[in-house]
Amino acid sequence: MPVNAPALSRALAAPRIGRILAVAPRIGLALAVAVGCSSCGPIVKPAPFPHRPDSVEPAFMLGPYEGRVVDADSGRPIEGALVVCSWGFDRGVGNTAPEAERTRETRTDPDGHYRIARLRDLPGGLSTRLARFSLIVYQRGYVAYRNDRIFQPRWRRRDFAQRNNLVKLARWSPELSHARHLLFVGGTPSLREAIRWEQAAAALELAGDARPKPLVSDLRVPGARPDVAGSPPPPGQASRLLSSDEVRAITGFNGAFELGRLSQADDATDSLHLKAKDRPERYDVALRLWRLSGAELQKRYEALLAALPGSKQEDVVGDRSFAVAQGEITGLGLLKEDAGALVLITCGKGQCTDPKMLRRIAEKVEDNLRRLPAQ
Repeated sequence: MPVNAPALSRALAAPRIGRILAVAPRIGLALAVAVGCSSCGPIVKPAPFPHRPDSVEPAFMLGPYEGRVVDADSGRPIEGALVVCSWGFDRGVGNTAPEAERTRETRTDPDGHYRIARLRDLPGGLSTRLARFSLIVYQRGYVAYRNDRIFQPRWRRRDFAQRNNLVKLARWSPELSHARHLLFVGGTPSLREAIRWEQAAAALELAGDARPKPLVSDLRVPGARPDVAGSPPPPGQASRLLSSDEVRAITGFNGAFELGRLSQADDATDSLHLKAKDRPERYDVALRLWRLSGAELQKRYEALLAALPGSKQEDVVGDRSFAVAQGEITGLGLLKEDAGALVLITCGKGQCTDPKMLRRIAEKVEDNLRRLPAQ
């Protein structure tokens, strides 16, 4: 029987065709994935911080982010603070290279709240992955906040959360470095513009021309030895004039105080030093008390007024009073004749952020003079 060559060829080819047809759907799917992944989203790993402060659930790095910004001392909301989120993407296997960057920003509302929507404008590519994320909060007059680390001391931050995040901005202190702060904040255009005012101070630091401002627990009274916080004072006259709770109620400070005495400045009868715990000296409050009577009381008041540079008679509390300022410290001296008392009150500008606060402290001290024993 003669061999039908075309039929034989078709018969031999049939198994191969069957196998090709069998795997065609999978080949097509693989090709579709390869082609489609040119627009696939990036690889996003679980975040190293929680979704909420009270949860262990990992956050989603692409957002949304929301929280509240407050003053670290008073707890009051900060309106208008700049909040900037940045995402950095890399691409490649083995040797990677930056692929894209995305930024979103907002300002806090009157209640201090901020919200950054979820990032949806994502770069594509099969090997693209999210490599960097940062959230920075900046307001002039405060130390900037970063989600990953703390400015001073330079610790890793562990209290950041995607939602319900509480940002406590610490007020700027003169002993801090503007040059280091510029590096800490970073360089998105909006942040560079917001922090531009610090560049001159940073340049002076780097040139060695910056002049440190006085940082003392109270004004220097001529003839006084350096003031230091001692052991907690026993119940005495100065300690009856002002308490840490009374200071906090006036200034809004939510930190702790260590109570002590100042080393005796010339002829002061007693003293009190409310040293802000874990804060610079510009958060301290101090009292010096003189117990005198008649002409001696008036004479000591006049001497103190003349001895303190920049002092100015104002008569806002007591029978007589004066105001004075030196560097980061403000002071108010008051005389009360019927109590036989002269009190010099000093308060750092970190604590008394408004001159009215020092006046209210002085009014409280004047009211508490009735607690003193009679002369």
